[in-house]
Amino acid sequence: MLTLDREETTSPLDYDVLNSSIKDTFAAIDRFELQAVELFRVMHDEQMYRIAGYKNFEQYCQGELHIYGGYRRINQLLGASKVIVAAGELGPQIKNERQARPLLRLAKEPEKLIAAITLALESNPEPSESDFAAAANIVAPMPRARKPFHQEPLVPKNQEPLVPKNVCASWVWH
Repeated sequence: MLTLDREETTSPLDYDVLNSSIKDTFAAIDRFELQAVELFRVMHDEQMYRIAGYKNFEQYCQGELHIYGGYRRINQLLGASKVIVAAGELGPQIKNERQARPLLRLAKEPEKLIAAITLALESNPEPSESDFAAAANIVAPMPRARKPFHQEPLVPKNQEPLVPKNVCASWVWH
């Protein structure tokens, strides 16, 4: 990993070296996130969070891991792990959680998951999250959500009723 010390640098940094270092750093972050999943599983499965007084895993994540994204982020990482495991030998093609996210709905159907990953790899040897999402939608299209039926009220709220006031005033009950 490249560290920048401006006092020692007398010549401008080489773009390729700096760019490569940035990409390597992000790749390392992605690898460490996926490695952390195994630790999350132990904490969850062994219910070790109870030792610290947490009643459930969600409370533990919110209490101890909130600066890292809390329960929502941990769930995303656990989902990515599920996708990678379900993908079998194609699992290593998924480099980070963001790429796995659109594939999560296919994790219970490994043949569709593998087909989506294969399709994404055919379109791009280094697929992005959008490549995986497009492939997942081709292999297993999302059902179109129906818009809920909404009927306008007969008398809009900002309009007075159409009955004239003088008609009502002329009625007198005896």
